[in-house]
Amino acid sequence: MSWLDAAKIDESPEDRSLRAELQDLLGFRPVQTPPGEATPETIALAQSLNREATRRRRTANLAKPSAKRPFLLLAAAVIPVLFTITALGTWGVKQKRRADAMAAKAQELETKQNRIDAAKEGARNREAPLLQAAEPNNAAPPNSRPDNNSNNQNGTGELIKPEERPRRLDNQADQYRVNDRR
Repeated sequence: MSWLDAAKIDESPEDRSLRAELQDLLGFRPVQTPPGEATPETIALAQSLNREATRRRRTANLAKPSAKRPFLLLAAAVIPVLFTITALGTWGVKQKRRADAMAAKAQELETKQNRIDAAKEGARNREAPLLQAAEPNNAAPPNSRPDNNSNNQNGTGELIKPEERPRRLDNQADQYRVNDRR
């Protein structure tokens, strides 16, 4: 109901006259009431307006599918996150397996080196009595032959101890080298 339609409002005659005076001052024209019967032009106009409103409602719903189906929008947002988490998990498992294999190989090489060091130490322990016997202060054991190994003795009769060579670090680096297949 429009406030300009004075015929449909129960007002006192003073209020109606005041309303009419205000309408004249503001420049409003009196509202024309539609005729009682609709003409074919107005019916066609009303139908076209109704069709346009229906079309706009349908296109508005098609433009916003998330309004009716929020689950699909949530699923579409979660898929890349799940893919990323899966990819990172797979990469992490692969790296852990590679690290475990390298650790096992390093442990095996360390065990092998310990065995070699123990064998060298055992050889030194077996040679220790011979070295002590070869010193000039000690008497030679009865079953030893002091002059037979002249290539290991210098002119004073002392044994020449072989020098221990330092380990080559470049060989160890080759043993720990990992072939990267990227």
